[in-house]
Amino acid sequence: MAKKLLTKTFLFLFSISLIIITLPFLNLGNGTGNSHKNTAYFSPQASKETVIFAALPENKPLTQTSVKTADARPEIIRQYLAKYGSDLEPYANLIVQLSDQYNFDYRWLVAIAQQESNLCKKIPANSYNCWGWGIYGDNVIRFDSYEDALITIAPKFKETFLKDEHLRDPYEVMATYTPPSNGSWAAAVLQFFKELE
Repeated sequence: MAKKLLTKTFLFLFSISLIIITLPFLNLGNGTGNSHKNTAYFSPQASKETVIFAALPENKPLTQTSVKTADARPEIIRQYLAKYGSDLEPYANLIVQLSDQYNFDYRWLVAIAQQESNLCKKIPANSYNCWGWGIYGDNVIRFDSYEDALITIAPKFKETFLKDEHLRDPYEVMATYTPPSNGSWAAAVLQFFKELE
């Protein structure tokens, strides 16, 4: 019992001594020789000896981000052609490039291919002609590849059917592209235009 009392007394006195010894060191931050990068902030409610330290913010550069915009049209065409399993899918970028080069709506070449050949699924053998271009009776215009067909047809399509700026309507194009149509060709092309928006 005496041993327990002696141990408690020793711990109490040791704690008091430790507090008394460390008190002078608590105020070291106020000295001019302080090498820490801390700033002292005094609380108005606290006594004059109370000091609160806050670390200064580091000088790190701000993170910069950039937003790049991209033309969505090739992806719209690519997804549309992929949806229907068309052989034209790899040519989505080329279709947009040619449409821009010859200044006509990027949907024309895809919509006409959809109407004329179900996106190249129903074409004369080895013709690569998905647009019904120059196909009538036994006459078939053939191309070496889909790329060759697109590069050949795009400028001729513009020159022949979209020469005048106001002639951009499928019903007006239908009158010379496929005169026998009763309007169903233009209606279908318009529908494909909407699907490609």
